[in-house]
Amino acid sequence: MRLFAIPILKNRWAYYCHSKVPTQSRLMRAVNWSSKKWEALGTADPDTWKRKLHDRGDSLMDQLDYQEWFLKNVPSKEDIEEATPITQVYHASMVSNTSVQHDLEKLLDERKPYHRKYMFYSAYWVPVACTFAIVPIIPNIPLAYNLFRLYSHYKAYKGAQLLQYLAQHDSLAYAPSSDIDLILESTDFVRSDQLRIPDQIAEAYAQSQKAQQHAAALQNDIPGTLSLSQIAQLARHFESPGMEVELKRARFQILDAIAREKYDPKSK
Repeated sequence: MRLFAIPILKNRWAYYCHSKVPTQSRLMRAVNWSSKKWEALGTADPDTWKRKLHDRGDSLMDQLDYQEWFLKNVPSKEDIEEATPITQVYHASMVSNTSVQHDLEKLLDERKPYHRKYMFYSAYWVPVACTFAIVPIIPNIPLAYNLFRLYSHYKAYKGAQLLQYLAQHDSLAYAPSSDIDLILESTDFVRSDQLRIPDQIAEAYAQSQKAQQHAAALQNDIPGTLSLSQIAQLARHFESPGMEVELKRARFQILDAIAREKYDPKSK
């Protein structure tokens, strides 16, 4: 298992966990089965309710906090064979070991109780959602959503639990990566308060409330931020396709929050 802290801005970065630890729990087998069923919906004709449901569900999942996705990728303590394995945390040299350590520990202190709390909330709603199964041929969307959120909070909680355990036992080894520096060397990263949003992106936020248009606008490179081509290079270099998906999601959510604060009329 390896962790990466990749800067989106000079003072905002996203974490990614690259793990090959196998998980053979009954829960994971059930999730893998349901994932295959879900992906099958995506192969339906675009005009059918199955495809529309799949596309809407994917859109909702992309709106989940990028930090939750990071923690969900971390294996649980029960899946680790060693008692306290040393886990490397690679980051760009523009950020110090201490800064990354403090930021990650703060994240774990906040997210672990958060996911535990909402894990129980989701569990409480499952019996209620079961009552929506009135017509057998229509999927029970409330139940499916609550089960997904229950699983998501559970995985994030277990991931935070493992990382906090490793941190408490000094088993997270922070180190700058020359490979990351080489890929990012062409960008002069700026802080979030120094970021200048290009006019075409600012106009997209000022004129429309649609998330799809915001996402399309943020596909453009913004000076001082991590670019989409750099994300693709990082994923290829570290042989981790999942990294590209997670970093793109984190980049969008971080830049989207900054752009909304500056240009979205509803945020003022």
